[in-house]
Amino acid sequence: MIENPKLPLLIGEIIDLDLVNYHLDGFVVPIKGYSGWDKRCFNLDELRIITNYAKANNILVIAKMDKIIMDDEVDGLYKTLDALESLNIDYYLYTDTSILAYYSKINKLDKLINGSSKMIASYEEASFYESKGINCIPSSEISLDEIKKICNLNNICLTIYGYLDIFYSKRKLLSLFREHASLRKPLLNKQYEIKEENRQEKNIILENDNGTYIFSDFVYMLYRELGEIKPKFLKINSFRIKKNDLFKIIDIYKEAINNGPTIANYDKLLDINGCVGSGFLYLKAGILNEE
Repeated sequence: MIENPKLPLLIGEIIDLDLVNYHLDGFVVPIKGYSGWDKRCFNLDELRIITNYAKANNILVIAKMDKIIMDDEVDGLYKTLDALESLNIDYYLYTDTSILAYYSKINKLDKLINGSSKMIASYEEASFYESKGINCIPSSEISLDEIKKICNLNNICLTIYGYLDIFYSKRKLLSLFREHASLRKPLLNKQYEIKEENRQEKNIILENDNGTYIFSDFVYMLYRELGEIKPKFLKINSFRIKKNDLFKIIDIYKEAINNGPTIANYDKLLDINGCVGSGFLYLKAGILNEE
């Protein structure tokens, strides 16, 4: 754990072992065999290198284990968690309830970050997890007013930058399409665009051994609002971000946490990637919109 932490803490997925250049308060480390869509995952030997560096530099280590776990994988999962616990991992970013069951049994629910963000869309839902001692990532499809309310809780990990994962299924949808269309070209582990018939945006879709994922067609960016919210964690999603750009983004957000957001740094973020959006921050929920 970080000694005398100054909140919020900035965390994000690392994509290699160039650890000195990730100016983060917490390394989110995709674990080989248990991370859902991350292209770069880390084995136990690499994780030892990461944890040794992190502990020496007062940085958190957050094991990312967010794929759906099948029944025949549970025994292997629990052996892996036993090994990870011996490394004194600080937190586990999870989605499957088998990981929740493991930490409930050993009474360490406070080490969990529930990453099922699409399922946590209100203060009441986030408050339930706080009552259990579990940290959670609220949905990025809620208004700024709701986010401000949720961030009054002490267990919130807020996504502030990156492509959003909007769909995950164990079904191999691209493989099914390939079979249906009689395609010869394999579609596994490659990124494609998918478009609904009545929509303009083209979302990103990919399939790997863990299933099928669909991501937003824009980079979600919450920056100017940082002076109004103080959650426990602020998270940058590293998916599809080039390494040098990722370092720049981290440093811009680190500056905003320490000294407040600025117009100049906002413009720098736009220079890195201008295809950004604020999601539902300033939109009224459609079910309530009477216009």
